[in-house]
Amino acid sequence: MEDSQLSPSRNLDQAGNSSTNIPFDLTLEIVSRLPAKPIIRFQAVSKLWFSTIRSKNFTDSFLTRSKTRPRLFFTFKHFDSRKRFIFSAPERDNNDKSSTVVARHDMTISDVAYIRSLPVNGLFCYTRGDSIAVCNPTTRQIVKLPDVESNGRDVYTRLGYDPVQDQYKVLCVMMFDGHDANQQDIQQEHFVFTLSSQQKEWRKIDITKEEDPYRHMKGGICIDGAIHYGVLYRKIARFDVRTEKIEFIQGPEDFNAISCYSTLINYQGKLACVAFDPYCNTEMGMYILQDVEKQEWSSIITCDVPSEWGDLFEKERSLCTGKIHTGEVMIVSTPARLKSYMPFFVNYCDITRESIRRCEIDGIADYEFRRIHGIGKRTREMLCFPGHIENIILPSATRGFRVVLSFLIE
Repeated sequence: MEDSQLSPSRNLDQAGNSSTNIPFDLTLEIVSRLPAKPIIRFQAVSKLWFSTIRSKNFTDSFLTRSKTRPRLFFTFKHFDSRKRFIFSAPERDNNDKSSTVVARHDMTISDVAYIRSLPVNGLFCYTRGDSIAVCNPTTRQIVKLPDVESNGRDVYTRLGYDPVQDQYKVLCVMMFDGHDANQQDIQQEHFVFTLSSQQKEWRKIDITKEEDPYRHMKGGICIDGAIHYGVLYRKIARFDVRTEKIEFIQGPEDFNAISCYSTLINYQGKLACVAFDPYCNTEMGMYILQDVEKQEWSSIITCDVPSEWGDLFEKERSLCTGKIHTGEVMIVSTPARLKSYMPFFVNYCDITRESIRRCEIDGIADYEFRRIHGIGKRTREMLCFPGHIENIILPSATRGFRVVLSFLIE
C-alpha cells in the first residue's frame, strides 16, 4: 500500500515513531484546521486524542475557525420512508451574476422530524409530537430530551445559546394555535431545558402576567443570547437565554411578524425584519432594531428587483431566509421546492447596491440519491438557511440521555 493510502491512525503512528518528533501542541494546532470529518475520525487514535479532541479548548478553537467558513443548510422530509435528509453547501464569495456550489449529504434522520427555526452554532432542535431532540449534523449525533405532556396542544421549540455562561437551552412553548386558543381549557405554557444541567427535566417559567397569551409562534433566531420569534402582527417575543425572561418587542409599522412573506434575520449582529410586499413580489423591505431597550427601528430599506429578474419573482412568492457572510441576504421561493426535473436555486440580494445574483445548488437529491432512498420524482418542500457552521461538540446533556448515532439511523 502506498503512503497516500495509509489510514489516518497508521500515519499518526508512523509520525510518532519517526526521528523527527512534532510537538503534540503543534500537531493539535494543525489538526484543528482540518475539516470536521477527519477530526472526528482521529478520536479513535488513542484515549489521549479522544479526550483532547473532546476538550473545551479544542472544540472552541474549531468552532471559532468554523465561523469563518459558513455554509448553507438544506433539509427536506420524505413521509413515505419517514425520513428527513440534511444537506449543506459552502457559501461562496463569487460576485458573478450566477454561480454553482455542490451540496454535501450530512445525515439522515429516521423520523419525520419538524424543524421550525435556524440552527445555533451548528446545532438544531426538532420535534415530533411530544418528542424533542437536539441534533448535531456535523458529528451525526442526536440527543433525545425528555418528552413533554402537551395534552393535545401544539409543541413549539427553539434552541438558544448564552455566550456569557456558555450554555445551550431549549425553549418549549405548548399552546393551541390560531382560532382554537380561546376554545380550550388548557392554557399556554412555557418550559426551559438546560442541556448542560444535571437536572434532566423541563422547568416551567411564567411570562409577564400583563401580557395575553399569544396564538402563533413563527420563525426563530438566536442573536446575542436571545431567541426572537414572531407572535402577532407587529409583535415579536424576545426570550433571554441567560435570565429566562420573555419580553415583547413592538415591531415596525406595517410589519406582520406572522406573515408567510416576512422573516426575522440576523443583520450585522442586530435583529432585522424583512418582508416582501404581498401585493408586489418584486419589492423587499427591511427594518433593523437599533435599540432593544427603546425598541427603536431604523428607517425602512427597500430593494426593487432588477427588471431582468422580474419574471423570476413574479412566478413564485419569495422569502428572505437570512444573511450570508458577504452581507447579502438569501432569497428563496416560498415554499421552496426541490423538483426532480430542474436545478435548485437560491438568490443573493445586495440591498445597498440593489443587485441580485443566483446560485445553483448541485447535488441535492440527484437521480442516484433518489433511487437509493426511494424518493421518486415527487416535488419536496425544502427548508433553507444560511450561516450554518460545523461544530464538533456534543452537548453535555448526553449523560443520562439516549444518544442516537447516525450509523444507526442511516
